Amino acid sequence: MVGGGGNRYKYRVVLVSSVSLNVEVGDFGGWDIVVQRMKEASKITGNYIDFLKQVDLKTSLQTARDNVESWGQDTIDAAVAINSQVTQLSQYITEAKQTYKHTKEEAKQKQQQVRDGMHRVRQTQRDVQNKIGGLKDADSLRMIMDAKCNAKPRELVKAAHVRERAVEATKDAETQYHEAIIYHNEMVNAWCTYARPTLSIFQDKEEARVKMLRESLWSFANICSLLAVNFDQHQENIRSALLRVNVAKELSTWVAIHRTLQTPPMPLVYTPTSYTSCNTPSLTPSTSVRSTLTEVSSSSNSSDGSSPSESEVSLVEGQVITVMDKSNSEWNLVRTSNGVLGFVPAKFISSSRTYTK
Repeated sequence: MVGGGGNRYKYRVVLVSSVSLNVEVGDFGGWDIVVQRMKEASKITGNYIDFLKQVDLKTSLQTARDNVESWGQDTIDAAVAINSQVTQLSQYITEAKQTYKHTKEEAKQKQQQVRDGMHRVRQTQRDVQNKIGGLKDADSLRMIMDAKCNAKPRELVKAAHVRERAVEATKDAETQYHEAIIYHNEMVNAWCTYARPTLSIFQDKEEARVKMLRESLWSFANICSLLAVNFDQHQENIRSALLRVNVAKELSTWVAIHRTLQTPPMPLVYTPTSYTSCNTPSLTPSTSVRSTLTEVSSSSNSSDGSSPSESEVSLVEGQVITVMDKSNSEWNLVRTSNGVLGFVPAKFISSSRTYTK
């Protein structure tokens, strides 16, 4: 931040946690595709249900019935046929509502299972990383005790027990991580297996709607054909309106939009976390301890200092930076010693500062 007299404050970076800024390995890239396909299917289903709920067709049929009843028994028979079409449309609307409601509830349940599986994968993955860190600390403690000349046997035994417990905890975490991966893959496969036939069901419903609408319109035209010659002009108007209805084009367009060749997302593959023991007999105790600490520091820096985007800068613990702007409570604009500008989370910057001119 710019101070009085053109002075700047220099801050020292303190990485307060070991959470990496990178996108985690278990992210499901195909989830957006699945959600988008479900939204489109729900939207189309809602559209054709709303279309069927409209009273324009029913009102026009009832109006035609009232107008032709005066023409005798033939017009009464035409009204009965029109009522049959209206009843058929109403029944189809009710069935479509029930199907949509049941499918929507089941789809929500499948989606929640996929989310739970992904949350479980991420949680177990973080647990494995924590257990690996504990194992590294146990190895370092054991090597330090081995390097001490005056170390007591009791302390050596205690350090060995600590390492054994860390190894067991790491194995348990790896097992849970493996099981979480398997569970997540099963849920994704179940969702994909459910989503494909669901879209086919919606497509069948749409095809049935178009077919029923076409049959209703043509039935109405055939009924009107039985009317008297004085009704000829109205009959021609109806036929002209029916000729403008391109049912085949509407159906082919809907199928072309919603029938895709997208493949289901690839399942996650379980890979054990690699870990190399720091116990090397060829090294002296002092060099072994130094190399272990260096390895831990380098691995911590490589994970904590990673940046998720080009607008951020990679920093390491203890690096001195210059804060250019602190107006945002979450991100600060900083300049490194190499002159690189970028954003850093405010929580990673310690409150200790040095005042320079």
